[in-house]
Amino acid sequence: MKLESKKVVITGASSGIGKEILSLLLTEGALVVVGDLNPETIPDHPNLRKFKIDVSKTADIDRLLEESIEILDKVDVFIANAGFAYYEKIQKEDWSRIKNIFSVNVFAPIYTIQKLINLQPKGVHIIVTASGMAHLPLPGYALYSATKSAVHSFAEAFRYEMNKNFKLTVVYPIATKTKFFEQAGNSVPVPWPAQEPSYVAKKIVKAILRPRKTVHPSFRFKCLLVLNRFFPFLFPIYRLWQNILFQKWQKRKES
Repeated sequence: MKLESKKVVITGASSGIGKEILSLLLTEGALVVVGDLNPETIPDHPNLRKFKIDVSKTADIDRLLEESIEILDKVDVFIANAGFAYYEKIQKEDWSRIKNIFSVNVFAPIYTIQKLINLQPKGVHIIVTASGMAHLPLPGYALYSATKSAVHSFAEAFRYEMNKNFKLTVVYPIATKTKFFEQAGNSVPVPWPAQEPSYVAKKIVKAILRPRKTVHPSFRFKCLLVLNRFFPFLFPIYRLWQNILFQKWQKRKES
């Protein structure tokens, strides 16, 4: 891969997909700056600088971008990977909980895109990790699905506003075998099919070398998206199946 000396900034790189992306970048000789809530868990590397940031805070995003440009001189690629999910039955109103997940999953990547365009008018490639749930929202993930759908819709429209110097790639992973689902809730059922984070990371790194508008790491899910256009009962049936698992999970949780 021709990533040597490529200047990359990534958020959410201490675990899961982000951790695998970071490993590939450093192995291939990229110069990387990481913004993460737990940078101390990321091993040191000569080509790596780490910052403790909370992407839900605009001041932290500003600091990460400004420090990154100062260290790297410019940013070739920014990977907005930080994100999390709730797995829950929404039973009562909770403004703080809604604001929390939207701040991290939606406001942060959109604000970052706006900020980078102003800081680097000559261009930058921005990669945002969305989710297959942007296309197929599932029971238990109502808020998470809403955040990823928001990112998807923003990108679809905003691409027309960007000039040719900028590239925007949105990634739609399906379920990945990481601690992501542990963080979403206790004993959360992992939707089928699932992928290894290392495989998803390779697809994302490949998109750095050959930029594209979208990346669907799962060929199977991409085929299902097409099939559902002709057989629109497929996704509702899948959603019903996931709802059965969701109901069983609730009963276990309550017992």
